[in-house]
Amino acid sequence: MAYSLSAKDRKLYLDRALKAADWFVNGQMRHPDNKNWFGDNNRFPYYYNMKVKQKVPGLNWTHGRALFVLSEAFKLTKNKAYLESATRGAYYISALQVMDPHFKQAHGTIKEEVPAIWHSGILDAAQAASGLLMLGQVSGNKEWLRRGDAFCECMLRNYKAGVGLPEWIQIYPTEEIRYPKTGRHGTIGYASEIPLWHQYRRTGDRRFLKPVIVAADNILLNQRADGGINFVHRLKDGEAVVGANHHWGFGKGDDRYLLRNDDGIVVVVLAAYLATKKQKYLDAMVSYMEWTVANGPHQRPFNAFGVQANNVLDIGHVAGLDRSAWVLDHLQKHCLDLQVMGSKDANAEGGFRGEDEQGEGGVFGGKSLDYVVTRTTCYMAGTLFRLSGKGTGTGFSPFGLDKVKVV
Repeated sequence: MAYSLSAKDRKLYLDRALKAADWFVNGQMRHPDNKNWFGDNNRFPYYYNMKVKQKVPGLNWTHGRALFVLSEAFKLTKNKAYLESATRGAYYISALQVMDPHFKQAHGTIKEEVPAIWHSGILDAAQAASGLLMLGQVSGNKEWLRRGDAFCECMLRNYKAGVGLPEWIQIYPTEEIRYPKTGRHGTIGYASEIPLWHQYRRTGDRRFLKPVIVAADNILLNQRADGGINFVHRLKDGEAVVGANHHWGFGKGDDRYLLRNDDGIVVVVLAAYLATKKQKYLDAMVSYMEWTVANGPHQRPFNAFGVQANNVLDIGHVAGLDRSAWVLDHLQKHCLDLQVMGSKDANAEGGFRGEDEQGEGGVFGGKSLDYVVTRTTCYMAGTLFRLSGKGTGTGFSPFGLDKVKVV
């Protein structure tokens, strides 16, 4: 959907999205003399502080989100620099992935931070797996698809009826599959099912569909009457929340429980609608879209506008309701103005500023807008790819790499 934009505007948005892809290429970590012993080779930055000119290396999910952007950039341009960078990032994910068949339960999961640890947070690992599936499809490299398959099979193998996917896997010295103690995930935990949807669309194997539909039902249980969605099912389960972060905690009273960055849960609910045609899923998402338009955009967290804009565009596309004017009205202030443009710093140029995970600033101190951040850059690039009329947002889209095909 081109949102009635001029060709000039669409080109501008595509160019700005590709600048975000360039940020991942240029910021990817490597030894200045290309020494293989450098442990951070091929890692994308979690974020980069422009003032002190230092990076925090990325985790499993960071690389998945980088692959979302780079896969789309390569698909649209055939520029091999994007493919080469994404491939190097996939090398790092492969070093994190447990492929030793000795680990019968953990086989296929993806470790959290570095290869030398033995645990896996499933929500974060799921984003890495979606990145592998996107890269495998756009490149034709079956190794990345094999690894995406392995993660999805791990999830099915450890799926627990009435609870869903695990939230954590301890790999060694003993394998331990952990599920939420309350029997329910927090709302964003149900975004762990996103790669199962991409796998279902790719293979047609309906084993991957049931967990997605169950997750969608659980997400709907956390929706308020006004359309907003809380990060927990019962507010008392979230009483320990202190301060604001990159997902929730803003506003006053019960509004502190509202998700602003929902980590892509809309993909899951729209997937359930596309697969079943049950109106309750679409109605819930239209209500969420209208709540977003009525109550946003939010200044903080800085990444919120990107994910909310993507939700508005995708829900509107599926429902046949055009709310793109809301996105376009706020695009300059909440998206384009956050992009680093005209900088002589290759580690900052093209990326999007705004780090919120620790409140204000990050590990190097300073202000949130001193940081160029993978989380914010991925969401904003997805918005711009959508507005260009050529892209989808890939891993954070119910359509994956295909903006037309609907199951």
